[in-house]
This record gives sequence, structure tokens and C-alpha cells, in this order.
Amino acid sequence: MDGFHYKDYVIQAVPYQLVEDKKWTININIWKEKGSSVTQRNFSASNTFVDKEEAIQHCYNFGKQIIDGEIKDITVTDL
Repeated sequence: MDGFHYKDYVIQAVPYQLVEDKKWTININIWKEKGSSVTQRNFSASNTFVDKEEAIQHCYNFGKQIIDGEIKDITVTDL
């Protein structure tokens, strides 16, 4: 599992490029190990960026905000 380790989670950036305007959007997987099993959930946002590297950086920031409980109605407490 590759990605950015943050607290007890792993944030995996998987941005994708939009067909219509070639901009990149935020898409992440957040993983958490529970004993011998791993649980994962996908999250996305509508923000767009000109290049992939910028989108990846924002993916990690988005994941950290989710883990820290800073985004209303989005949580990973049940992972």
C-alpha cells in the first residue's frame, strides 16, 4: 500500500484528468489497518487543477482535513 501516512491512516492520491477540459480533479483513498485486515474508502472533490502534481498535493491536504474532522459530514471514524 503506497501513499502518505498520516496519523493511523494512509492517504493514497489517485487524481484523474477530466476529458472535457484536461484539468485534474481530487480523488483519494484513505486506508486504515485493523489487526490483520485493511479497510478503505474513496473520497473525491470537485476542485480542479491545471497539472497532476498540484492535484496530488491537494489530494493529500484533502485527506488530512478529512482525517482531522475538518470537513462537514465526511468522516473516517468508522474505518
